[in-house]
Amino acid sequence: MKPGVLAPFLLVFLWTGASQAQPAPLRMDGRQMVANLKLSAMITPAFERKMRSGLTQRILYRVLLREDPGGRVVAAALRYCNVTFDLWEENWSVECAVQGSVRSLVVARYPQLLIHVAALQDFRFPGVFQPSAGRRYWVEVEIQVNPISRQLLDKVKMWLRQSERGSQFSGYMGSVLSLFVDKSISGADMVFRVESKKVWGRELP
Repeated sequence: MKPGVLAPFLLVFLWTGASQAQPAPLRMDGRQMVANLKLSAMITPAFERKMRSGLTQRILYRVLLREDPGGRVVAAALRYCNVTFDLWEENWSVECAVQGSVRSLVVARYPQLLIHVAALQDFRFPGVFQPSAGRRYWVEVEIQVNPISRQLLDKVKMWLRQSERGSQFSGYMGSVLSLFVDKSISGADMVFRVESKKVWGRELP
């Protein structure tokens, strides 16, 4: 094992906590759906090398709420993070944006970084949502590390600057989804995909 690089299985143990109860992957808060999900697929040696390179790494998250039967997308949202490792101070500067909100912080340990970039914590889907008791719901996340398309990043930043009210426009979800099916603006250094377990609407906390 290289100095300063933790084995993936050890990182997963430190990051999740062996005895800590994990929050429900989906819950309702008023009339909004909220997701909590560990993005364990990101915990790889290659991802850690990226995070320790000293170059700014851009991480784009496409977060979909799906409904069974049929796997229909019923809500969609974006998250975007910039992460820079200071080789001199040996810490990470992290800035993450969701629609209408930006959070900045500095962390000194790699497991702390994973808490912020390899997880969705109280992630709110925009807009009002009414689950159906007889249907199942789950979260699907696609993570792109360093998307190569400037066009994609410019569009993402534009949507993230929109207000919560703006997300209610009928074309919002379709426009978000279009970014990830348009092959002309695809491509990234690394791509990860994670899904939560399915939850019945009647069982949502």
